[in-house]
Amino acid sequence: MMVSLEMGPEFEAVVSKISSMGAAIAEAASKGLGKGADIAATTVIRDYLSGQSLKRRTGSLSRSVQGWLAAPLDAVVGVRPNQAVDRYKWLLGDEEKTITPKKAKFLTIPIGEGLTRAGVPRYSSPRQRPDGFFVKVGGRLLFGYKRGKKGKFRALFTLVKSVFVQGTGALYDGVLDSLDDIGSSMETEIGKVTES
Repeated sequence: MMVSLEMGPEFEAVVSKISSMGAAIAEAASKGLGKGADIAATTVIRDYLSGQSLKRRTGSLSRSVQGWLAAPLDAVVGVRPNQAVDRYKWLLGDEEKTITPKKAKFLTIPIGEGLTRAGVPRYSSPRQRPDGFFVKVGGRLLFGYKRGKKGKFRALFTLVKSVFVQGTGALYDGVLDSLDDIGSSMETEIGKVTES
């Protein structure tokens, strides 16, 4: 998902009317738009890819968000193509997905002691824990283990048929929050040209 920022047709008409200074103004506006795209990318990362919006585990997605000029007066904020995060960059938008198992009957989702404090799975599947067993509790199928005969059951995985995942909308919200900063950046760059 990418958000593209383009100048309207009126802008090009005004630039062409201004004649000799028009090219310099267009170049300055493009430079300011590029700086504004960087500001918007920073806003997305700082305000929408941490905390309650999206719990970061590795930070790969936030490191991949960038702002750049695709062409003069055409800025893009998003994740460039062919990045390591291509599989889940859709989380930056409003897209919804239902994830289902491809070869198995259930998805195994790590829970409880199956996760480290950082939220990284300790085991890739229940097969890595040969002393574990399945239990049905309140309509949920769980996999875990127990220490000793009187030990407490410790859940490692919950097994489900599907999972619904909602995108965060972080990219759109971050760019909208940055519109004033993008405009100011463009205004500053144009001011440098027109004042000299």
